[in-house]
Amino acid sequence: MPRRPAIGLLAASLGVLGLLVAAPATAVADRDCGDFASQRAAQIFFLSQGGPRSDPHGLDSDGDGIACESNPGPYYYGTTPPGGGNGPDPQPAVTAVHSTVRLAVHPGKRITGESFRIEVSVRPAISRKVEVQRRINGHWRLLGSGVTGRDGTTSGAFTAPKADATYRAVVEAVTKGGTKYSAATSQARGLDLQRQRVVLRFDDSTVDEGDQARAVVYANPIRAGRPVVLQMRSAGMWRTVRMSQFDRHGRATFTITPDLGEDTYRAVARRYRGAAPNLSEAETLTATDVTPPPAPYDLVAVPGDGTVQLSWSRVVPADFARHEVWMRTADTTWSLVSVTESDNVEITLLQNDVTYWFTITSVDTNGNVSDMADEVAATPTAPARTPSSMIDRPPRG
Repeated sequence: MPRRPAIGLLAASLGVLGLLVAAPATAVADRDCGDFASQRAAQIFFLSQGGPRSDPHGLDSDGDGIACESNPGPYYYGTTPPGGGNGPDPQPAVTAVHSTVRLAVHPGKRITGESFRIEVSVRPAISRKVEVQRRINGHWRLLGSGVTGRDGTTSGAFTAPKADATYRAVVEAVTKGGTKYSAATSQARGLDLQRQRVVLRFDDSTVDEGDQARAVVYANPIRAGRPVVLQMRSAGMWRTVRMSQFDRHGRATFTITPDLGEDTYRAVARRYRGAAPNLSEAETLTATDVTPPPAPYDLVAVPGDGTVQLSWSRVVPADFARHEVWMRTADTTWSLVSVTESDNVEITLLQNDVTYWFTITSVDTNGNVSDMADEVAATPTAPARTPSSMIDRPPRG
Protein backbone atom coordinates (compact mmCIF):
# COMPACT_ATOMS: atom_id res chain seq x y z
CA MET A 1 0.00 0.00 0.00
CA PRO A 2 1.45 3.45 -0.92
CA ARG A 3 2.68 5.54 1.97
CA ARG A 4 0.82 8.70 2.92
CA PRO A 5 2.24 12.04 1.73
CA ALA A 6 4.13 14.24 4.14
CA ILE A 7 2.04 16.86 5.92
CA GLY A 8 3.19 20.44 5.25
CA LEU A 9 3.30 23.43 7.63
CA LEU A 10 -0.16 24.37 8.79
CA ALA A 11 -1.01 28.04 9.31
CA ALA A 12 -4.78 27.29 9.39
CA SER A 13 -7.00 24.25 9.63
CA LEU A 14 -7.44 22.50 6.32
CA GLY A 15 -10.10 19.90 5.44
CA VAL A 16 -9.19 17.07 3.06
CA LEU A 17 -11.80 15.11 1.19
CA GLY A 18 -10.95 11.63 -0.09
CA LEU A 19 -12.78 8.90 -1.93
CA LEU A 20 -14.32 6.42 0.48
CA VAL A 21 -14.49 2.84 -0.79
CA ALA A 22 -16.57 0.30 1.10
CA ALA A 23 -14.29 -2.37 2.62
CA PRO A 24 -15.22 -6.05 2.86
CA ALA A 25 -17.07 -6.91 6.01
CA THR A 26 -14.08 -8.86 7.31
CA ALA A 27 -11.57 -6.05 6.66
CA VAL A 28 -10.29 -3.86 9.51
CA ALA A 29 -11.19 -0.19 9.11
CA ASP A 30 -8.29 2.01 8.09
CA ARG A 31 -6.42 3.40 11.10
CA ASP A 32 -3.98 6.19 11.67
CA CYS A 33 -1.82 7.14 14.64
CA GLY A 34 -4.47 9.45 16.06
CA ASP A 35 -6.72 6.45 16.64
CA PHE A 36 -4.40 5.14 19.39
CA ALA A 37 -3.97 6.57 22.89
CA SER A 38 -0.32 5.53 23.10
CA GLN A 39 2.59 4.38 21.00
CA ARG A 40 2.39 0.95 22.65
CA ALA A 41 -1.22 0.45 21.56
CA ALA A 42 -0.35 1.48 18.02
CA GLN A 43 2.70 -0.85 17.93
CA ILE A 44 0.66 -3.86 19.09
CA PHE A 45 -1.98 -3.16 16.42
CA PHE A 46 0.78 -2.64 13.83
CA LEU A 47 2.27 -6.07 14.65
CA SER A 48 -1.17 -7.69 14.53
CA GLN A 49 -1.61 -6.42 10.97
CA GLY A 50 1.60 -7.98 9.70
CA GLY A 51 4.21 -5.50 10.81
CA PRO A 52 7.01 -4.89 10.45
CA ARG A 53 7.01 -6.82 7.15
CA SER A 54 3.69 -5.27 6.12
CA ASP A 55 2.14 -1.91 6.98
CA PRO A 56 -1.36 -1.78 5.43
CA HIS A 57 -2.40 1.22 7.57
CA GLY A 58 0.72 3.30 7.04
CA LEU A 59 1.56 3.56 10.74
CA ASP A 60 5.34 3.22 10.24
CA SER A 61 6.05 6.34 8.19
CA ASP A 62 9.85 5.98 8.20
CA GLY A 63 9.95 2.19 7.78
CA ASP A 64 12.06 1.45 10.86
CA GLY A 65 9.66 -1.16 12.26
CA ILE A 66 8.31 1.15 14.99
CA ALA A 67 4.80 2.57 14.56
CA CYS A 68 3.49 6.01 15.59
CA GLU A 69 6.70 7.15 17.26
CA SER A 70 5.27 10.58 17.99
CA ASN A 71 2.44 9.15 20.09
CA PRO A 72 2.71 9.49 23.89
CA GLY A 73 3.79 6.67 26.24
CA PRO A 74 3.70 3.99 27.28
CA TYR A 75 6.00 2.71 24.55
CA TYR A 76 6.70 -0.68 23.03
CA TYR A 77 9.53 -1.29 20.55
CA GLY A 78 9.27 -5.05 20.11
CA THR A 79 8.93 -6.67 16.70
CA THR A 80 6.67 -9.43 18.04
CA PRO A 81 3.50 -9.00 20.11
CA PRO A 82 4.17 -8.62 23.87
CA GLY A 83 3.43 -11.36 26.39
CA GLY A 84 5.53 -14.13 24.84
CA GLY A 85 8.15 -13.98 27.57
CA ASN A 86 8.44 -13.33 31.28
CA GLY A 87 10.74 -10.33 31.03
CA PRO A 88 9.87 -6.65 30.47
CA ASP A 89 8.98 -5.26 27.06
CA PRO A 90 12.06 -5.11 24.86
CA GLN A 91 13.72 -1.69 24.68
CA PRO A 92 16.14 -0.80 21.88
CA ALA A 93 19.60 0.41 22.58
CA VAL A 94 19.45 4.17 22.16
CA THR A 95 21.97 5.94 19.93
CA ALA A 96 22.21 9.73 20.26
CA VAL A 97 22.23 11.64 16.95
CA HIS A 98 22.78 15.37 16.51
CA SER A 99 20.01 17.10 14.52
CA THR A 100 20.22 20.24 12.43
CA VAL A 101 17.40 22.33 11.00
CA ARG A 102 17.47 24.95 8.28
CA LEU A 103 14.80 27.53 7.43
CA ALA A 104 14.53 29.52 4.19
CA VAL A 105 12.16 32.38 3.27
CA HIS A 106 11.14 32.75 -0.39
CA PRO A 107 11.12 35.45 -1.60
CA GLY A 108 12.92 37.51 1.00
CA LYS A 109 11.11 40.75 0.09
CA ARG A 110 7.33 41.15 -0.12
CA ILE A 111 4.60 43.76 -0.02
CA THR A 112 2.30 43.57 3.00
CA GLY A 113 -0.52 41.13 2.28
CA GLU A 114 1.34 39.13 -0.37
CA SER A 115 2.06 35.46 0.21
CA PHE A 116 5.49 33.97 0.75
CA ARG A 117 6.80 30.49 1.51
CA ILE A 118 8.81 29.14 4.40
CA GLU A 119 10.77 25.97 3.69
CA VAL A 120 12.24 23.84 6.48
CA SER A 121 14.68 20.96 6.13
CA VAL A 122 15.78 18.71 9.01
CA ARG A 123 18.87 16.50 9.05
CA PRO A 124 19.01 13.56 9.46
CA ALA A 125 16.07 13.30 7.08
CA ILE A 126 13.29 11.69 9.10
CA SER A 127 9.65 12.44 9.70
CA ARG A 128 9.29 14.68 12.76
CA LYS A 129 7.29 17.62 14.04
CA VAL A 130 8.54 21.13 13.23
CA GLU A 131 7.43 24.47 14.64
CA VAL A 132 7.91 27.76 12.79
CA GLN A 133 8.13 30.79 15.08
CA ARG A 134 8.04 34.54 14.46
CA ARG A 135 9.73 37.12 16.65
CA ILE A 136 7.16 39.59 18.04
CA ASN A 137 8.06 42.30 20.57
CA GLY A 138 11.26 40.52 21.46
CA HIS A 139 9.64 37.11 21.97
CA TRP A 140 9.33 34.06 19.71
CA ARG A 141 5.68 33.17 19.00
CA LEU A 142 4.30 30.11 17.23
CA LEU A 143 3.34 30.86 13.62
CA GLY A 144 2.66 27.35 12.31
CA SER A 145 3.60 23.72 12.72
CA GLY A 146 3.87 20.64 10.56
CA VAL A 147 5.56 17.31 10.06
CA THR A 148 8.48 16.73 7.75
CA GLY A 149 8.25 14.07 5.10
CA ARG A 150 10.59 11.14 4.81
CA ASP A 151 13.00 13.45 3.00
CA GLY A 152 13.15 15.67 6.11
CA THR A 153 11.47 18.68 4.51
CA THR A 154 8.22 20.58 4.83
CA SER A 155 6.96 23.97 3.68
CA GLY A 156 3.99 26.28 3.93
CA ALA A 157 2.53 29.53 2.58
CA PHE A 158 2.05 32.57 4.81
CA THR A 159 0.86 36.15 4.48
CA ALA A 160 3.39 38.97 4.72
CA PRO A 161 2.75 41.09 7.87
CA LYS A 162 2.71 44.89 8.07
CA ALA A 163 6.31 45.19 9.24
CA ASP A 164 9.64 43.44 8.74
CA ALA A 165 9.62 40.04 10.44
CA THR A 166 12.10 37.37 11.56
CA TYR A 167 11.42 33.61 11.53
CA ARG A 168 13.04 30.44 12.85
CA ALA A 169 12.31 26.69 12.90
CA VAL A 170 12.44 24.52 16.01
CA VAL A 171 12.40 20.72 16.43
CA GLU A 172 12.14 18.99 19.80
CA ALA A 173 14.19 15.94 20.74
CA VAL A 174 12.59 12.71 19.59
CA THR A 175 13.41 9.00 19.94
CA LYS A 176 12.66 6.74 17.01
CA GLY A 177 13.46 3.09 17.43
CA GLY A 178 16.95 2.91 18.83
CA THR A 179 17.90 6.46 17.87
CA LYS A 180 17.42 9.63 19.88
CA TYR A 181 17.54 12.75 17.71
CA SER A 182 18.49 15.95 19.47
CA ALA A 183 16.47 19.14 19.55
CA ALA A 184 17.59 21.85 17.14
CA THR A 185 16.85 25.47 16.23
CA SER A 186 17.56 27.05 12.86
CA GLN A 187 19.23 30.37 12.23
CA ALA A 188 16.75 33.24 12.11
CA ARG A 189 15.79 34.48 8.65
CA GLY A 190 14.19 37.82 7.88
CA LEU A 191 11.40 38.97 5.57
CA ASP A 192 11.75 42.54 4.32
CA LEU A 193 8.47 44.41 3.90
CA GLN A 194 8.26 46.80 0.97
CA ARG A 195 5.79 49.60 0.22
CA GLN A 196 4.94 49.81 -3.45
CA ARG A 197 5.45 53.40 -4.61
CA VAL A 198 3.10 54.59 -7.35
CA VAL A 199 4.00 57.72 -9.37
CA LEU A 200 1.83 59.50 -11.96
CA ARG A 201 3.41 61.79 -14.55
CA PHE A 202 1.98 63.66 -17.57
CA ASP A 203 4.26 64.29 -20.53
CA ASP A 204 2.91 67.86 -20.55
CA SER A 205 0.85 69.37 -17.75
CA THR A 206 -0.77 71.79 -20.21
CA VAL A 207 -2.26 70.85 -23.59
CA ASP A 208 -4.35 72.67 -26.15
CA GLU A 209 -8.08 72.14 -26.16
CA GLY A 210 -8.94 68.98 -28.12
CA ASP A 211 -5.38 67.58 -28.01
CA GLN A 212 -4.51 64.30 -26.29
CA ALA A 213 -2.46 64.04 -23.13
CA ARG A 214 -0.21 61.07 -22.28
CA ALA A 215 0.02 59.86 -18.69
CA VAL A 216 2.60 57.33 -17.48
CA VAL A 217 2.30 55.49 -14.15
CA TYR A 218 5.35 53.90 -12.54
CA ALA A 219 5.32 51.32 -9.72
CA ASN A 220 8.20 50.03 -7.62
CA PRO A 221 8.71 47.25 -6.67
CA ILE A 222 7.50 45.88 -9.98
CA ARG A 223 4.48 43.60 -10.05
CA ALA A 224 3.77 42.83 -13.70
CA GLY A 225 0.06 42.31 -14.29
CA ARG A 226 -1.11 44.33 -11.30
CA PRO A 227 -4.25 46.32 -12.28
CA VAL A 228 -3.96 50.12 -12.28
CA VAL A 229 -6.58 52.80 -12.96
CA LEU A 230 -6.42 56.50 -13.79
CA GLN A 231 -8.98 58.56 -11.86
CA MET A 232 -10.18 62.18 -12.21
CA ARG A 233 -11.59 64.32 -9.42
CA SER A 234 -15.17 65.28 -10.33
CA ALA A 235 -17.94 66.73 -8.15
CA GLY A 236 -15.95 65.93 -5.02
CA MET A 237 -15.41 62.27 -5.96
CA TRP A 238 -12.77 60.24 -7.79
CA ARG A 239 -14.07 58.86 -11.09
CA THR A 240 -12.20 56.16 -13.04
CA VAL A 241 -11.48 57.27 -16.61
CA ARG A 242 -9.02 54.60 -17.79
CA MET A 243 -7.95 51.06 -16.76
CA SER A 244 -4.75 49.13 -17.51
CA GLN A 245 -2.10 46.99 -15.81
CA PHE A 246 1.61 47.30 -15.13
CA ASP A 247 3.98 45.74 -17.63
CA ARG A 248 7.19 43.87 -16.83
CA HIS A 249 8.97 47.21 -16.47
CA GLY A 250 6.49 48.41 -13.85
CA ARG A 251 4.84 50.95 -16.18
CA ALA A 252 1.34 51.65 -17.46
CA THR A 253 0.44 54.27 -20.08
CA PHE A 254 -2.83 56.14 -20.57
CA THR A 255 -3.94 58.53 -23.32
CA ILE A 256 -6.82 60.91 -22.64
CA THR A 257 -8.43 63.97 -24.22
CA PRO A 258 -9.04 66.30 -21.26
CA ASP A 259 -11.97 68.66 -20.93
CA LEU A 260 -11.35 72.37 -21.27
CA GLY A 261 -9.92 73.81 -18.06
CA GLU A 262 -7.97 72.36 -15.13
CA ASP A 263 -8.61 68.88 -13.68
CA THR A 264 -6.91 66.75 -11.03
CA TYR A 265 -5.91 63.12 -11.62
CA ARG A 266 -4.42 60.26 -9.61
CA ALA A 267 -3.36 56.64 -10.28
CA VAL A 268 -4.48 53.71 -8.13
CA ALA A 269 -2.67 50.35 -8.08
CA ARG A 270 -5.51 47.99 -7.20
CA ARG A 271 -5.48 45.07 -4.75
CA TYR A 272 -3.38 42.29 -6.23
CA ARG A 273 -2.46 38.90 -4.80
CA GLY A 274 -3.07 40.10 -1.27
CA ALA A 275 -1.30 43.45 -1.59
CA ALA A 276 -3.52 46.37 -0.56
CA PRO A 277 -4.37 49.21 -3.01
CA ASN A 278 -1.83 52.02 -3.30
CA LEU A 279 -2.29 55.60 -4.54
CA SER A 280 -0.11 58.07 -6.36
CA GLU A 281 0.00 61.74 -5.49
CA ALA A 282 -2.50 63.91 -7.37
CA GLU A 283 -1.36 65.68 -10.56
CA THR A 284 -3.03 68.60 -12.35
CA LEU A 285 -3.68 68.65 -16.11
CA THR A 286 -4.86 71.81 -17.90
CA ALA A 287 -6.50 71.96 -21.33
CA THR A 288 -6.24 75.54 -22.61
CA ASP A 289 -8.75 77.31 -24.85
CA VAL A 290 -7.26 77.90 -28.30
CA THR A 291 -10.50 78.80 -30.10
CA PRO A 292 -10.57 82.51 -31.08
CA PRO A 293 -13.77 84.54 -30.77
CA PRO A 294 -15.74 85.59 -33.88
CA ALA A 295 -14.36 88.57 -35.78
CA PRO A 296 -16.29 91.87 -35.71
CA TYR A 297 -18.12 92.74 -38.94
CA ASP A 298 -19.85 95.65 -40.71
CA LEU A 299 -17.19 98.11 -39.60
CA VAL A 300 -18.14 101.71 -40.37
CA ALA A 301 -15.85 104.79 -40.17
CA VAL A 302 -17.26 108.32 -40.09
CA PRO A 303 -14.60 111.09 -40.33
CA GLY A 304 -14.75 114.38 -38.46
CA ASP A 305 -12.47 117.27 -37.70
CA GLY A 306 -9.29 115.49 -36.62
CA THR A 307 -11.39 112.49 -35.58
CA VAL A 308 -12.92 109.28 -36.92
CA GLN A 309 -15.98 107.65 -35.32
CA LEU A 310 -15.90 103.85 -35.64
CA SER A 311 -18.81 101.44 -35.08
CA TRP A 312 -19.28 97.75 -35.86
CA SER A 313 -21.41 94.67 -35.35
CA ARG A 314 -20.26 91.70 -33.29
CA VAL A 315 -21.00 88.34 -31.67
CA VAL A 316 -20.03 88.34 -27.97
CA PRO A 317 -19.00 84.85 -26.66
CA ALA A 318 -19.06 83.93 -22.97
CA ASP A 319 -15.28 84.35 -22.67
CA PHE A 320 -15.19 87.73 -24.45
CA ALA A 321 -12.64 90.15 -23.01
CA ARG A 322 -12.20 93.19 -25.30
CA HIS A 323 -11.90 94.66 -28.78
CA GLU A 324 -8.62 96.00 -30.11
CA VAL A 325 -8.68 98.90 -32.60
CA TRP A 326 -5.89 99.03 -35.17
CA MET A 327 -4.91 101.88 -37.51
CA ARG A 328 -2.44 102.55 -40.32
CA THR A 329 -1.70 105.10 -43.01
CA ALA A 330 -0.17 104.76 -46.41
CA ASP A 331 3.21 105.32 -44.83
CA THR A 332 2.86 103.33 -41.57
CA THR A 333 2.10 99.76 -40.49
CA TRP A 334 -0.74 98.66 -38.24
CA SER A 335 -0.59 99.95 -34.69
CA LEU A 336 -2.90 99.49 -31.72
CA VAL A 337 -4.69 102.76 -31.01
CA SER A 338 -7.53 101.80 -28.68
CA VAL A 339 -8.98 99.01 -26.53
CA THR A 340 -12.68 98.86 -25.70
CA GLU A 341 -15.43 96.53 -24.57
CA SER A 342 -18.01 98.54 -26.50
CA ASP A 343 -19.05 98.26 -30.16
CA ASN A 344 -17.96 101.82 -31.04
CA VAL A 345 -15.09 104.17 -30.38
CA GLU A 346 -13.88 107.61 -31.41
CA ILE A 347 -10.29 108.01 -32.56
CA THR A 348 -9.03 111.55 -31.96
CA LEU A 349 -5.95 113.68 -32.51
CA LEU A 350 -5.79 112.73 -36.16
CA GLN A 351 -4.34 114.88 -38.91
CA ASN A 352 -6.89 116.34 -41.29
CA ASP A 353 -6.69 115.53 -44.96
CA VAL A 354 -4.72 112.33 -44.25
CA THR A 355 -6.35 109.01 -45.10
CA TYR A 356 -6.40 106.42 -42.29
CA TRP A 357 -7.29 102.74 -42.50
CA PHE A 358 -8.94 100.95 -39.53
CA THR A 359 -9.71 97.39 -38.48
CA ILE A 360 -11.04 95.71 -35.32
CA THR A 361 -10.27 92.36 -33.58
CA SER A 362 -11.94 90.52 -30.70
CA VAL A 363 -9.91 88.99 -27.84
CA ASP A 364 -11.16 86.38 -25.30
CA THR A 365 -10.14 85.83 -21.68
CA ASN A 366 -7.54 83.22 -22.72
CA GLY A 367 -5.80 85.68 -25.06
CA ASN A 368 -7.14 84.14 -28.27
CA VAL A 369 -7.46 86.82 -31.02
CA SER A 370 -10.04 86.77 -33.80
CA ASP A 371 -9.42 87.52 -37.45
CA MET A 372 -9.36 91.20 -38.40
CA ALA A 373 -12.57 92.82 -39.50
CA ASP A 374 -12.62 94.08 -43.09
CA GLU A 375 -10.64 97.30 -43.01
CA VAL A 376 -12.22 100.66 -43.79
CA ALA A 377 -10.69 104.03 -44.67
CA ALA A 378 -11.59 107.53 -43.53
CA THR A 379 -10.04 111.00 -44.03
CA PRO A 380 -10.56 113.57 -41.28
CA THR A 381 -11.43 117.00 -42.68
CA ALA A 382 -11.71 120.44 -41.14
CA PRO A 383 -15.16 122.03 -41.50
CA ALA A 384 -15.58 124.34 -44.56
CA ARG A 385 -15.23 128.09 -43.84
CA THR A 386 -18.11 130.42 -45.01
CA PRO A 387 -16.86 133.51 -47.04
CA SER A 388 -17.36 136.81 -45.14
CA SER A 389 -19.17 138.37 -48.16
CA MET A 390 -21.86 135.81 -47.77
CA ILE A 391 -22.43 136.49 -44.14
CA ASP A 392 -25.85 137.97 -43.61
CA ARG A 393 -25.65 141.52 -42.38
CA PRO A 394 -28.48 143.32 -40.67
CA PRO A 395 -30.27 145.87 -43.00
CA ARG A 396 -29.36 149.49 -42.66
CA GLY A 397 -31.88 151.78 -40.98
